[in-house]
Amino acid sequence: MDSLTQIVLGAAVGEAVAGKKLGNRALLWGAIAGTIPDLDVLLNPWLDTVQQLTFHRSLTHSLLFAVLASPILGWLLRKYYKSLPVTWQSWTLLFFLGFTTHALLDNCTTWGTQLFWPFSNYGVAFYNIFVVDPLYTVPFLILVITASFYNRADARRQYLNYAGLGISSAYLLWSFVAKSIVNDVFEQEMKQQSIDYTSYISKPTPMNTVFWSVTAKGKDGFYNGFYSLLDENKRITYDFEPQQGSC
Repeated sequence: MDSLTQIVLGAAVGEAVAGKKLGNRALLWGAIAGTIPDLDVLLNPWLDTVQQLTFHRSLTHSLLFAVLASPILGWLLRKYYKSLPVTWQSWTLLFFLGFTTHALLDNCTTWGTQLFWPFSNYGVAFYNIFVVDPLYTVPFLILVITASFYNRADARRQYLNYAGLGISSAYLLWSFVAKSIVNDVFEQEMKQQSIDYTSYISKPTPMNTVFWSVTAKGKDGFYNGFYSLLDENKRITYDFEPQQGSC
């Protein structure tokens, strides 16, 4: 997802882990944890285009990175904030959840991540949400910002933060439901139109989970189509793109 969304998610996770003890510092360090995985782009000037594509969302988006880096950062923050009643375990959990939620949310986009790097370079991608979706981010952002104005001991602060996490998670769950619905329509229409395909990818169009596109691989090319959950009928017009080199 976009950087702002990852910052908001990280901040909410930080608040959930240590907000009662750290207050807004939990939001800050959670936001930092939600940003760190994307700092791999700082190496782009030393990489060619292909290397940039393969390196980004690999090491820093992997479960191994979360497991190894979190205890180290947790130890450093525990040493830095000696006077605060936050244990090494809590700092470690804050970073671990910040890293893993970042990667898992990116898994929902069309880009995906190499979650199991270095054991596998398989790109885990569910294609259920666009990389920028205001309906996911904006309500979440408003609730987390509002929570930051309340005292760390105020129950309303925790309520607002968990409401943000709950609403964003519900929207993400809805995107999986929407994808399942449109996949059924795409498959039925390809069967109805006698389109022979070996595989297909469906994904939401920019900034919504209502209007979806599909690309299906046929014998000599690709079939592309669109469907909206608001359409009155389920008829889909597929455009065929011949594969380069095919006759």
